Amino acid sequence: MVDLAKKQAITQAAVTGIIDKLEELELVEREPSKTDKRKVRASITAKGEEQVIAGMKLYRKFVAKATRQISPRDMNLILKILDGMLEAASN
Repeated sequence: MVDLAKKQAITQAAVTGIIDKLEELELVEREPSKTDKRKVRASITAKGEEQVIAGMKLYRKFVAKATRQISPRDMNLILKILDGMLEAASN
């Protein structure tokens, strides 16, 4: 959970609370580390994967609807700006 907290820039307590809720909803499950008894690994369940797929479908529908009136020229400009933002964020 420590690694996840660092990657998400939130506290370990916040990650634990999120994982608790996801586990309660049967979207993730905890597994003790095989090599380090102090560590716990959170893994997505089949139900969790189904929810991710459903969310991606909704996201794609939203993007298609939100961008259908944007011209190809303007879309290329938007994508160029977003690429620049991603590059700046990764440095």
